[in-house]
Amino acid sequence: MLYTLIHDSNNYLDFYFDDAQILRVIGELSDSTVDKRIDVNGIPRSYKGIINEPLNFSFPIIEKEDKNKKIPDLVEDKGRLFLSARAYKVLKPLIENDGEFLPVTYENGQGYFYIPLRVANVDTATTHKNEWDEIVSLGFNEEEVKDWSLFRTEYNGYMHPYCQEVLKTAIEEEQLTGLYITNDLANIFPCDRSQVAKVN
Repeated sequence: MLYTLIHDSNNYLDFYFDDAQILRVIGELSDSTVDKRIDVNGIPRSYKGIINEPLNFSFPIIEKEDKNKKIPDLVEDKGRLFLSARAYKVLKPLIENDGEFLPVTYENGQGYFYIPLRVANVDTATTHKNEWDEIVSLGFNEEEVKDWSLFRTEYNGYMHPYCQEVLKTAIEEEQLTGLYITNDLANIFPCDRSQVAKVN
């Protein structure tokens, strides 16, 4: 079975890039830098030769409701993952062949930013959009992705990572914090979609 990894923004803090560092290392946002601007562009690309120093992340408390939130082990952002040192130790053997790790420094020390580079096609028989062009069901050919622990799809702009059962099990067994994991592959919320419908 496949799963979607979603940032649990209800319970955990999100990270922010160091704007000054991004400007110094990559430059102002322009036609020539947009593909390299890791802070705004989540495309599956390598940053070798572009970013040659640890990224500076911070987990600030911005809203009043953030005061009770903690820094997690994992954060999903535009289809990429922040990993604490503990999460990296657990998950590296499972996902190292499917993407690229960039070193990170943050409030709790060293971590990593993971760029999934595997891209899968959707299964057109099980993938559908509604009249507002929202994805209501999403599926993949599991034979095509069976050797990938983590991957994304161009179909939704690479915005969410999808994983195999082995990765979900490792996250849960090691009690790595920060993610909402669901087998509803079209879900983009850190809760069951039926709960979102009730709120709205």
